[in-house]
Amino acid sequence: MLRHRINKLLNRRSEAPSPKPIYYHSRISSENSFFLALSIQQGCSHNYTWGVIQAGNLAKTLGVPRISVVEFGVAGGNGLVALEKISERVSAHYDVGIDVYGFDTGVGLPQPEDYRDLPDILCQGDFPMDVTMLRKHLTKAQLFLGLVEETITKFIQSSPAPVAFISFDMDFYSSTMQGFKLLEAADTVLLPRVYCFFDDIFACGDFNGERLAISDFNASHLTRKISHIYGLQYFLPNGIGNGMLWDKYHMAYIFDHVLYGKNLVGPRTMDLEPK
Repeated sequence: MLRHRINKLLNRRSEAPSPKPIYYHSRISSENSFFLALSIQQGCSHNYTWGVIQAGNLAKTLGVPRISVVEFGVAGGNGLVALEKISERVSAHYDVGIDVYGFDTGVGLPQPEDYRDLPDILCQGDFPMDVTMLRKHLTKAQLFLGLVEETITKFIQSSPAPVAFISFDMDFYSSTMQGFKLLEAADTVLLPRVYCFFDDIFACGDFNGERLAISDFNASHLTRKISHIYGLQYFLPNGIGNGMLWDKYHMAYIFDHVLYGKNLVGPRTMDLEPK
C-alpha cells in the first residue's frame, strides 16, 4: 500500500512542475527522491528518515567523514532499531560514517520533578525497557543507560563523531533540559546545524514539557538556538507523513561553530525574467 502510494507520488512529481524553492530549502527539496525511495525500504519508513538524510547530506557537503545520530528516550527500542537501519542506508548513499547512540534510564521514566514534567499524564516507571531483548535486535547502536544528566557527560567526554541528528523523546521538561547539554558541547562534538525531532511537542503547552524546555534553552543561550523549521511541509512530497510529523522537526543552530559560516550553496544570480 505504501509502495503504491509513493510510486504515484513519484509519477506526479515527474508530470507536474515543482514550485521554485527559496535557496535555503533547495537542499531540502533536492533530497526528496532519496527520501521517497528510502521510505519504502523495510524498516526505514519512520519519523527519523528525513532527519537522518539531511544530517548525512550536511556532513557530506561540509566534508565531515563521520557523524553521530542520537535518540534520547529509547523505551521499547523500536525507534533505535529503525535509526540503525536508516543510518546504514544513508551512510552508504553519502559515503559518510554514522554512529548510532541511544540514551535511556533502562527502567522507565524517573519521578516527575514538578508540574513542568507533566505529572498529570506521566508517571514514574512509564515506558520501561527490556534491555536484554533490545540488545538482541541491535547491531551497532550503543546504549547509554542511566539518568541523562549523568550519561550525557560521559558521552561528550568520549569524543564522539560530530552529532548531526537528535531525537528528543524523554517526555519530561527536566530530562529534555539535561539532554540539551549536548547542544552546549564543543565544536568537535556537533555539526554547525543539528536536525532535531521533538516527539512530544504536542503533548504539552508553552509552559511545560518540551516546548518550555526549548523556550528556556533559547532564553539562556546567545549563540545557540533551537527553532522550528518553518514551511518544511511545503517543500516535501505531498502525502508522505503529515503536518504533525513535519511540525516536530526543529533545527539547533550552533552560531558560534567554526564551520557555521561555510557557504553551502555557492554564488547565485537572479536574472530578469522575460516579458
